[in-house]
Order: sequence, then C-alpha cells, then structure tokens
Amino acid sequence: MLAACGSPAAPSAPAATTVPAAAQPTAAPAAAKPAATTAPAITSSGPVTLDLWMLHPEWKEAMAKVVTAFQTGHPGITLNVMPQQSATYQDQVQTALNAGTGPDLFQASTRPKLDVQADAGQLLDLTGKVDTTAWTQVAKEAHTVKNKVWAVPGGKYTVGIAYHVPVFEKAGIKDEPKTWADMTEAFDKLKAANVIPYSTEAKESLMYFNYIGLGSSVLGLDGFNAVNAGTKKLTDDDMVAVVKQMMDWSKYYEPNFVGTSYVEAKALFATGKTAAMDAGSSDFNGYKEINPQATFGFMYWPASDANHKQVTNTGMEFSIAANSKTKHADEAVVFVKWLGSKEGAQAMTDNVKNLPVLDGVTPSDPLQKKMLATPLDVPVWYERFATQDVGKVWTEQGQGPFTGKTTAAEMAKAIQDSVDAALAQQKA
Repeated sequence: MLAACGSPAAPSAPAATTVPAAAQPTAAPAAAKPAATTAPAITSSGPVTLDLWMLHPEWKEAMAKVVTAFQTGHPGITLNVMPQQSATYQDQVQTALNAGTGPDLFQASTRPKLDVQADAGQLLDLTGKVDTTAWTQVAKEAHTVKNKVWAVPGGKYTVGIAYHVPVFEKAGIKDEPKTWADMTEAFDKLKAANVIPYSTEAKESLMYFNYIGLGSSVLGLDGFNAVNAGTKKLTDDDMVAVVKQMMDWSKYYEPNFVGTSYVEAKALFATGKTAAMDAGSSDFNGYKEINPQATFGFMYWPASDANHKQVTNTGMEFSIAANSKTKHADEAVVFVKWLGSKEGAQAMTDNVKNLPVLDGVTPSDPLQKKMLATPLDVPVWYERFATQDVGKVWTEQGQGPFTGKTTAAEMAKAIQDSVDAALAQQKA
C-alpha cells in the first residue's frame, strides 16, 4: 500500500532517549487479539506466541502463506500477525515503545528513523544473530546503524504506474508512454473513450509519489544526490516544471480528487473505474483481491523528454525489528533470522510480491521482473535525511496547487524549505 510505505507523511522524531510519538500520546488500542495465524505445536519447552504488528491488511492471505512456510520448520513458534491502521501505525508503535511495551516484532521504519529507535535502546541488537552474507548492499545500509544490525529486510518495493491493460488497448494505446508528452496523448485517448484516465488523491500520499517519480526522472540519481547534498535546488525551473505538469494533468484525474482518500482512489482503480494510478509493487495483491479477473500492467514513470530516462523509486518494503523489551528474545531472533535468509526472502517474493534484496532470490512474476529491469532507479525520498519530510509537505499543502491556493513555484519553495530545514538540522 503506497499510503503506508515508510509513512512518508509522518514527521520524523528527534533523537532522544525516549522518542516522542508523532501524534497524541495515547497507547495503542487494547483490542482483543485476533486468532493466531497458525496454531501452536507443543514442544518440549512449550509453545511460544510472538505478536507481530504490521501494515498492509491487504496482505492477510499472502502473509498467512509466509507464516506457514516459517511454521513448517519452527512448529513451536506461533506468529500472531496483527495488521494495524495505516494512518496511525507509526504513532501506535512509537507510543508502545516509549512505554516499554508493544509487540515482540514489528514492521519498522528504515533509516533515518531507524537510527532514532536504535539510539533510544528500543530495538533488539541483531548483530551477529542474523546472517547478512547474501544481503545486497542497499539492504545492509538500510538496516545497519553505527555498524550494528537493528532490523532485517523482507524485501523492497518499487513505485511506478499500474494500469489496466485491456482499457489501454481498447483506447488505442499500443505502447506504454515513455515521456510526459506520450502520457498526455494517452490521457487524451482514454478520455475520448469515456474512461477516467488517472486515479489519485491530494491529501494523503499519492501526489507525493507522483512528484518524486516525475522529479526523479528530471534529476536522475546524480541530481537527487545533489539535492540531498544541498547543491541542487527543488526551486530550479526544471523542478517547478514537475509541479506544473502535475497541475496540467489534473483534468485527467477523477472528479473531486482533492477530497478523495487513498483507499477510495485505490478502489476506483482496482474496480476499473479509472485506467491507471501510482502503484507500488506490493499493491498488486490488493488490486487482485478487489478485482481477481483484472489484467494489470506496470509502467515506469515517464520522463520529461526523450533526453531523460524513465525511472522507478525504490525503498525497503517490509523491514522487521524486534522490541528490546520482548520476553521472547530468542524466539524473536529465530523469526528474523529466517526472514533475512534466502528461504524467508523467497517466501516474501513469491507470496507478498516484495522484490528481493538478497542475492540468489529471484521472482517468477513477469511484472516483478519488469520492475527490476527499470531503466533508472532512484531511492524513495523519505529514506534520505534531507528529503525525508517532502511527503509531509505534500500531505499538509498538496491540495493547494489544484485549488488555486498555491502556485507551482510556491509549492516548490515549500518543498525546498523542508529540505533546507533538514540540512540545517544535519549540520547542527
């Protein structure tokens, strides 16, 4: 689910011994625990149940298969998988950790937010307990803080554009759009065929992903790194043009997209009421749950022109950390060790459709293979310190460019202001 990936809109917590939650300091609801995903088997030392908090309720069936794969080799450990509300998930986790309670295992934020929890002593140190030999460099960097391992990867996600193949074909779109001009032409053909071209929303996360996707093609990897180094400005004309293009395309979005929620936008697309939308690799499971008969395609973000490359944005999807206060540390390590192995990574790739971040793990799904064959891949912006709050700006001010309240240049300045603030904090 894009709205949940790394929680781009959530404000980062300052480094402190006790990390403040991003919202009101109320404990996670003490609801009755759902039935365990698998029944515990009696062992000589007795069964142990581990609570695992995670995002993505749409992964329920896929995760059950992953848990079954783990359970086969570890029958004495039951995983009680507990999906949480995406809008409040990070706050619930942080509030529980601050109180010294919470689940045994949880889907964690990656760096730089992982650094804060590690420094606060809220995570179980996994250094030497998990085998990182097969981890790719990006996986190691995402889960290692000060030369210690604090979480394990369950895979990565890649963001681009999902679309209904038959809808595109019926509208006469023979080739996937490669440039902004191509995309405009495709939108016109869809509109002429009485199809709403694009499903989106401007109050949660979709406009953010749209911006970083289109912007990443303009910047390239070197330009993105320059933004994070403070030597490239998002107020430059080429980046203001990104916001202008998003505004120009608003006539192709669904009616009242500024008031639409992410869940509503996703339902519109999954049911075929719109032709395309921003999508992460793991979103396709959710689409299929809503519309099992649909045939989906995946395209890269279109480039501004033929002189730029199409691009995807990639981040860690399912990083799992262990609570330092868990009463079952040994059993928690057993699970994260398995998840961070080739066997666990393959189970995630095959079932949840996360893209692998371990050498020797390969997907069989054609869409996953296409995602991995991207012409250019740029990190999701919230996994870099300077650009970590760009999503927050889009969440708080993202309706402005589409309601006449904010110009493209003003929106670009607000985004750059968040980068400047982060760079100043980094230097302090």
